Amino acid sequence: MKIAGKTDVGKRRHSNQDAFSILEKKGYSLAVVCDGVGGSNGGETASDTAIHVFTASVKSSMDGEGGSRIGRQQAEDILSQASAEANAEVFRKSQEDPDLEGMATTLVAAMIRGSDVDVVNIGDSRLYAFSGGNMRQITSDHSFVQYLLDKQLITPAQAKVHPNRNIILRSIGNAEDAAPDFFRLSRGEFDQLLLCTDGLYNMLTPDELISVVSGSYAGKRKPPSPRKRVAELVRRANANGGTDNITALLICEDGR
Repeated sequence: MKIAGKTDVGKRRHSNQDAFSILEKKGYSLAVVCDGVGGSNGGETASDTAIHVFTASVKSSMDGEGGSRIGRQQAEDILSQASAEANAEVFRKSQEDPDLEGMATTLVAAMIRGSDVDVVNIGDSRLYAFSGGNMRQITSDHSFVQYLLDKQLITPAQAKVHPNRNIILRSIGNAEDAAPDFFRLSRGEFDQLLLCTDGLYNMLTPDELISVVSGSYAGKRKPPSPRKRVAELVRRANANGGTDNITALLICEDGR
């Protein structure tokens, strides 16, 4: 298994409020992506704080419990605790510093251990699973547009151009308690996992995502390395407009 990530400010923003983290330890690996909101200082502080607190919490718990030997419920409890700690710290900073008032961040993370992948999500950053040339969105956005879609009040085509498509309903740091969702995958269900912010998936079509993640875009027998594939994802997002910060983190099960 190989993991690679890349973040970029994009073409329209003056600062990068996205952040990501990769932790590879004996018995488990952790990948985290955040997308901050709340002004240039607030968004960057929120995402950086959440990344560091969340990652440190998972590391402390997993190292203490023996990594891959923990059970499924323990894994979810560890991710839940890490989310709560990240939320509490971002919320505390936003309350204590007037310049950071209202800051928050999305968070999506995948913890790979043994044959399981445990996923936690809050906000509208996403995790996709790829297998055999197909793509499946695992997480569900905590956004106003997703709420309208779930209620069948708008169509997917309308969602793409909805004026309120950037409004998120849940996030890390906007309230005293976080309310993340949890998902579980088996490592036999995918070839690659992609964690990304909306600055990526809003700029690429599903076909483009599949082409780049699979490596078929290069037209070679052996696909480009994960590092080159995430670089290509970011390049295409910028080429297609780069209207937001862009972050892509790719987990390749086959190690290619």
